[in-house]
Amino acid sequence: MKKWLVYLLLLLPVFANAQGFRDVYTRPESTTLTDNNEDYQKIFDKSKLRFGASLGLSLSRNYTHLGLGPQIGYQFNKYFMAGTGIKYYYSRAELSNYENKDNLLGINIFGYTYPLRFITIFTQPELNYIWSKLTYKSTGEIITSNGFVPSLIVGAGFRLGYTHITLNYDLVQRADSPHPDGFYIGVSAFF
Repeated sequence: MKKWLVYLLLLLPVFANAQGFRDVYTRPESTTLTDNNEDYQKIFDKSKLRFGASLGLSLSRNYTHLGLGPQIGYQFNKYFMAGTGIKYYYSRAELSNYENKDNLLGINIFGYTYPLRFITIFTQPELNYIWSKLTYKSTGEIITSNGFVPSLIVGAGFRLGYTHITLNYDLVQRADSPHPDGFYIGVSAFF
C-alpha cells in the first residue's frame, strides 16, 4: 500500500498543473445560459500539438536492437505538457551457446511540468507487454516467456527549446523492465 502512495505523490506534478485543462473549454462572454450547445465553445489549438518519437537502432554481428516509439503531446500552457505514446522494440542477442529474441509492445502517458523556463519535471507511467524466446544451441531447447511489465518513470532535468534532457529512474524496478537499473539519462524532442 505504501508503494501506491509514493506513486501518487510522484504523479502530483502532473495533477498540480491541472489548471492547464481549464483552457480547453471556455465560456463565451456574450452568451447566456439558455442554449445548451452554444453556452460553451470548444477551443482546440492545433498549434499546441507536439509530436515526437524515439528511434533506436543498434547492429553488430551478434546483437540487433530496433525500436520505434511515436509520441503525441499537447502544450496546455507554458508550465505543462501531457500526452501519450506507443512503442515497439525488438532485440536479438546471439552468443556461442544460445540465442535470445525479445519483443516489446508498450503504451504510456506522460507529463512534463516546467516550474522554470529551462527546468522540467517528468512523469511517465507505462505498461509494456514483453514476449521472449531463448534457444539453447547445444540442446535445441526453447524457453519462452511473456507477460505485462509496468513501469513508472520519473525524472528531472533541462529543457532546451523542444528538447528535454532528464535524469530518469524507474520506480517499479522490475527485473524484466525494459529500463536500466538505477538512474539513466533520457533525451526527448517534440516538434
